[in-house]
Amino acid sequence: MHAFLSPRAAGVPPDPKRLTSAAHTALAGSVALAALLHLGWAEQVDPVGQTLSDYALHDGAAALFTACVGSAAAGSAAVLAGLLHSRLPVGTVAPAALGVACAGLALCAVCRTDPAGGVESLSGLVHRHAAGASLAALPAAGLLLAGRLRGHRRAARIRTLSWASSASALLFLGTHVSATRPADPAAVRAARLLGLAERVTLGLEIALLFALADALRGGQDRR
Repeated sequence: MHAFLSPRAAGVPPDPKRLTSAAHTALAGSVALAALLHLGWAEQVDPVGQTLSDYALHDGAAALFTACVGSAAAGSAAVLAGLLHSRLPVGTVAPAALGVACAGLALCAVCRTDPAGGVESLSGLVHRHAAGASLAALPAAGLLLAGRLRGHRRAARIRTLSWASSASALLFLGTHVSATRPADPAAVRAARLLGLAERVTLGLEIALLFALADALRGGQDRR
């Protein structure tokens, strides 16, 4: 991956500060579009019990949902490019994990989920697996990067958000399993929090992406 994106291979190396600005703009755009989805389709989608992907199933919201997730994918891609072209000792495994998160977000943007209780489609299957891969890969990338950036002034924040995202993702997984297999009353109650658990996880992971972007701005600055 470094060979294809190295300054020598690319000719003119991109400016990490510009990539940081691009990442901030794309991620902020994703947050703004998510807010529009919540405000515009508040009566159609329950934010506590239904996932963000359910907005794409309602008239007029599909394009906005695609733009929202696509903006998040673009922001994470800008972070990835910035890390690879920065002077930070990022290694190869952490960027690879972040690349998985980027790809997962991109697939979620173009592959629509299936309605609850509906017939499972290939698009819905890809969407769910891509979302799971992205939610798992991003905290892993953050923890790997925090380990390599010891002494960097952003390392502690990246590590904290990575652990928080990991814990939240596990809780979301639990509510998802409960929603697909409501075997007892406790599982039914947990399933009712599916949307809330997902939104908390997504919020933490967006914050993690912002923290990774901020690490680029300081280069190899230390505490």
